[in-house]
Amino acid sequence: MANRVPSGPPGLPVVGTSLQYADDPLGFMERAAREFGDVASIDVYGQEVYQVVDPDVVRRVLVENADDYRKPTFGEDEGLAGLLGDGLLTSNGDVWRRQRSALQPAFFGERLNAYADEMVANAERTGASWSDGDVLDVHAEMSELTLRIVVETLLGVELDGMERVVRDALLNVGERFRPGPQAFVPEEVPTPRNLQYRRSVERLERVLRELRRQHEGREGDDVLAILLRMRDQDEVDEDVLRDEMMTMLLAGHDTTALTLTYVWWLVADHPAVERKFHEEVDALDGPPTADDLAELDYLENIVTEAMRLYPPAYVVYREATVDDELAGFRIPQGSVVSMPQWVVHRDRRWFDDPETFRPERWTDEFRRDLPPFAYFPFGGGPRKCIGDGFAMREAKLVLATLGRRYELDRVTEDVDLVPLVTLHPDGPVEMRVTER
Repeated sequence: MANRVPSGPPGLPVVGTSLQYADDPLGFMERAAREFGDVASIDVYGQEVYQVVDPDVVRRVLVENADDYRKPTFGEDEGLAGLLGDGLLTSNGDVWRRQRSALQPAFFGERLNAYADEMVANAERTGASWSDGDVLDVHAEMSELTLRIVVETLLGVELDGMERVVRDALLNVGERFRPGPQAFVPEEVPTPRNLQYRRSVERLERVLRELRRQHEGREGDDVLAILLRMRDQDEVDEDVLRDEMMTMLLAGHDTTALTLTYVWWLVADHPAVERKFHEEVDALDGPPTADDLAELDYLENIVTEAMRLYPPAYVVYREATVDDELAGFRIPQGSVVSMPQWVVHRDRRWFDDPETFRPERWTDEFRRDLPPFAYFPFGGGPRKCIGDGFAMREAKLVLATLGRRYELDRVTEDVDLVPLVTLHPDGPVEMRVTER
């Protein structure tokens, strides 16, 4: 076992580099990689964090040595544990394995294709509410759309007009994780932000109870039906049922809504890309279907490139359960490894002109030559996002449905980013709708 310790940015007593990170998380991660290399040591309130940005090292942590790492109660999951409990995103060990295995059929094969009609119908419903010349907050629009989709497909019920209530509550929950000194204040301290967070969680739990009430007596293969059968067979208790529903509500809509938002905003600033996008979706015989997905190659490149530049999941964390060695450095048991997609996806070793939005880069040859973990928007290994296939289908179907009818132009020219649980725009993303 190596004894070398990686270097990293100097910190302050007690707080380490916490304040530097909180001041500019994305810039801090970039500087740590630029100045200290593929493995950098970071001190966050006495917790050892090792940032790694080499794809081979990421692969070792997420795939080859996955059994020696767990989801931590630090970083992305500090505070989330109280919100999501033993849901798939935050659980570990046998609890995670049992639930992952039980829920996998809802995200696999023909079941995925069966969701297509509901995805398209909901996108058409959103499009029907737009009018030529409207200026819309496209992030809000995409959030409400993806909320309806995830509730109708994965939970098997309807939101019945509660989209805005749920979206606002989830936005308030996200504010609990806004970078800054207050992010390190324990949840039980009654600060205004923590009180807002608690009220929002209570509001979401009332919505979950209503969704469960709607589902009573229904059969099916949706996630909620699977969970209710597990509860009836004493495989999960009421707390886990609640945790998984909350996970589906939050994780099931947020990342796709962000991807759609960044796609619309990026495409609007690249006329050649927009023209090719419209040509591809206009060539469809009618509203897109599951059978059309394989033909939407350029649209898939657009989505892939948007998630490279603006990965909704911008960093993945793991905690070492044993001593390990990464790139010749010793990683002690109990330390945390961070793997920032934000940095790796913009590394010029893997991507020419990495700051430029260029869907054309994603040729078959480029994909073959790219190191596997130079691009990992859904994580990787055994804990790769269970909904990756769902999300890609949803994004393509929504974009194709709305893109056949509308063109979106920027009103908000510059989007400031804020890393909450996911990578959010810090404010509305306003765009003008033009009917084609």
